[in-house]
Amino acid sequence: MDKDLIKTVIPLALGIVAGAVSFSFTGNIRARDPFGIIILAFFIYLHKFILPRFQIQIETKDWLGIGFLTLSSWYISWTLLLNQ
Repeated sequence: MDKDLIKTVIPLALGIVAGAVSFSFTGNIRARDPFGIIILAFFIYLHKFILPRFQIQIETKDWLGIGFLTLSSWYISWTLLLNQ
């Protein structure tokens, strides 16, 4: 598999999982929304340990893309779950 494809798929998948975890921990209680952001930050940090298992060295410029992809997929998945 291409390393650039892995750098795209893993953040998208982890963002969706982070959205589901944020929804399960916070539910519909709006006062717990900052906890959902902490969960997002944890899932972005997980990339530091997951991507080297695919022999991918994360450079400084990669973190912006990884963070954006994870943030956008987290936001979309959490929003869809909150609107059920």
